[in-house]
Amino acid sequence: MKYFIVIDGGTQNIKAFVFDEKGNEISKGMHSVTPYFSLQPDFAEQDAEQYLSIVKEVTKKVVKDSGVLEDDFVALSITTHRSTIIPVDKNGKVIRPAITWLDERKTDGLSLPGGIGRLFIKIGGMEETLKEYQRRSKFNWLRKHEPGNYRKTYKFLTVSSHIFHALTGEFKDCSSMIVGIFPIDLKQLAWHKNPLVYKVFGVEREKLPDLVSPTDIAGRVSKTGAKEFGVKEGLPVIIGAGDKQSELLGAGGIGHDIAEVSYGTAAVIEMFSKKYVTHPRMDFFTWGSAVPDKWALEGFVGRGYWMVSWFRKEFAKHEEEQAEKMGISPENLLDKEMSEIPPGSDGLILQPYWSPFAFDPSSKGAIIGFSGNHTRVHVYRAIIEGIAYELRRLMEIMQKYSGAKVKELRVGGGGSESDEIMQITADVFNLPARRIHTPHLSALGAAIDAAVALGIYGSFETAVVNMVRPEEKFIPNPKNVEIYNRLFHEVYKNIYPSLKGLYHKIYDITKQYEKKGE
Repeated sequence: MKYFIVIDGGTQNIKAFVFDEKGNEISKGMHSVTPYFSLQPDFAEQDAEQYLSIVKEVTKKVVKDSGVLEDDFVALSITTHRSTIIPVDKNGKVIRPAITWLDERKTDGLSLPGGIGRLFIKIGGMEETLKEYQRRSKFNWLRKHEPGNYRKTYKFLTVSSHIFHALTGEFKDCSSMIVGIFPIDLKQLAWHKNPLVYKVFGVEREKLPDLVSPTDIAGRVSKTGAKEFGVKEGLPVIIGAGDKQSELLGAGGIGHDIAEVSYGTAAVIEMFSKKYVTHPRMDFFTWGSAVPDKWALEGFVGRGYWMVSWFRKEFAKHEEEQAEKMGISPENLLDKEMSEIPPGSDGLILQPYWSPFAFDPSSKGAIIGFSGNHTRVHVYRAIIEGIAYELRRLMEIMQKYSGAKVKELRVGGGGSESDEIMQITADVFNLPARRIHTPHLSALGAAIDAAVALGIYGSFETAVVNMVRPEEKFIPNPKNVEIYNRLFHEVYKNIYPSLKGLYHKIYDITKQYEKKGE
């Protein structure tokens, strides 16, 4: 039997696993981390050195606890959360705290490149989109506000390439790890060839690591890496796809009839695509998939199940105290209470835009339909339902543009461990919803990439058959489907269009008074 070590670097938890070639978890470990700290409104930063230190300790312990002989490990594979930027020097030493994907800072007052380049941008109809990319780029922010740190930076790494450098001493990343505000050509899955793009994003190509595919052996563990991570020197290292694309592979999503729903810090729906398909308004994103030269279509709710943590912190002290007395998690207690609330939460409906749309930075979240009979548990159920409504809306758009027809959902992430949430998912989507034999789909996807990279399986189809095992199936309840369908079509889909103008007013007024307070 052959074994893989997988490092899964999440936003709120760092996990490590040992999988065998049949997709079984042999050993696992987890350490929670603070998702971010904020020195100013909209900032979200993380201590990258501390994060890496925890990765090393968790990996070392999991390898030791597995009982697997050193020579039976055939590879180490990495998957992590995406779009976090870590500036480092030539030795890989962190220059400043990481700017995480949750960060909303922007840089105003910038101009797009002039001359003939500006003409091409106008002709292509990309001016407004590129202005927003330029405004959101963290590279531009560092250039303007921390020019000294920008100059000191040898490479801008992500969480995956930071871990990879610590393991191997090399600066590399995976093309399917690069999402968000980076100068990548997603159709070619390579850094952009157009120098104008780098001017828009505010970064030089030489400050970015070289890219590999999800099934390349990107490097081998160095002597230092072996000591610090507790693994064998010379062990092949694979940088898999980003966590969400890896989850799609871990769910067995390598065809057009399966969509994967991820209930994590970000709630996401992913669909596999053999062709490059985009949405003009970015209602869904198109990233490189965990299968080389293919794509993952992604509908994204930025602060998805982060909202569950938010609810616990702000409104569920009573449940937390009760759960501690009962020896269960607060989520288990909340889910049990939620099951007593009828589908549709007695008319309470939530639009989960706690993070704004990519194309509309003024968009905000909303809860409508309050009445005197609503309780905190109604709000909790409305959060769960609202996230599912939004993911269904995004799936329908993805199907329209790709021509795919989803017949089954595979569900992963922390929310998938709840029977109540699984049933709500099946009912809202009106599709069968299934768990996989492990809830850790991103780690399983990274293990599958490693198995194919090493030739243990000759194709992804064979690897999925051997390593992915769908289990419980939650069938839509027709009575619940009826009310959810009506609320979705007649109410939910009309919330944002109805409130859009008010969101813009809120944005303009608050920005005006922010400037007065400076």
